[in-house]
Amino acid sequence: MRRYAVFPILALGGGCAAFALRLAQWRTGFEPDTGLPVPGCPFGIAAAVLAAAVFAACLLLVRRLPEQAEDAPLFPAGFSTADAGLLTLAVAGVFLIAAAGLADLAAGMGVQGLPGMALLSAADRRERLLLGALTAAAGVFLFPAAAACRRGGREKPRAFNGAVLLAPVVCLVVRLVLVYRQDSTNPVLAAFWVEVLALVLTILALYRLSAFAYGAGRTRRFVLYAVPAVTLCLASLADGGLSAVLFNGGAALTLTGFLLQHLAVLGRCGDVQ
Repeated sequence: MRRYAVFPILALGGGCAAFALRLAQWRTGFEPDTGLPVPGCPFGIAAAVLAAAVFAACLLLVRRLPEQAEDAPLFPAGFSTADAGLLTLAVAGVFLIAAAGLADLAAGMGVQGLPGMALLSAADRRERLLLGALTAAAGVFLFPAAAACRRGGREKPRAFNGAVLLAPVVCLVVRLVLVYRQDSTNPVLAAFWVEVLALVLTILALYRLSAFAYGAGRTRRFVLYAVPAVTLCLASLADGGLSAVLFNGGAALTLTGFLLQHLAVLGRCGDVQ
């Protein structure tokens, strides 16, 4: 996998840098009384430039990866690994995504002590319940996908039901609608663009992941969405909020795990562009 190590390094390195810039933006780039952005804040501009640079670099670097043909390995063969460390990343991320759903469900049911609980109206609680149910369902569907990648000895991975991988995509599309509906009431785009774009890229990366279960997997397209998705999910951790932190941390771990697993398979196969 060493020949492809640039992609996880780009995703995680860019994510850590973007997190630091985003955190600095929250501390210095908004008026404490009104929440309005401070004009010309260098950290906000730098975070946007960094995100664009990661995507541009990934767009150029994916040429190193094989352009897979119609006979590309089906899921989970193209992601199977006996490395417990790689499997742990994806599984831990899936559990965090499910935990994010449970946090939203708890908030929707009126559990006290959760961030933002006092601000939720009855309508907001119903919306939070739906948001939590969908996010938890996404985690539940992703778990068997992550578990199916476990390879023992020379055992050939079994075929996987692609509908199980498509279900989280559908759940997260609805989550995107609900999250954007909440964020759109905020007139300050700088306050929520990272979270929304991170969710969009996560959905696209999971959609490209599901394509492998239908024999339509394309490594370049999966990596092109997964790398910037990890970067922006890590940057979104600076935005705070219990559910958002759990979800974005879980999405970053899950995509990193699947990315490393797939690159490891490519490395074992000796594919060279």
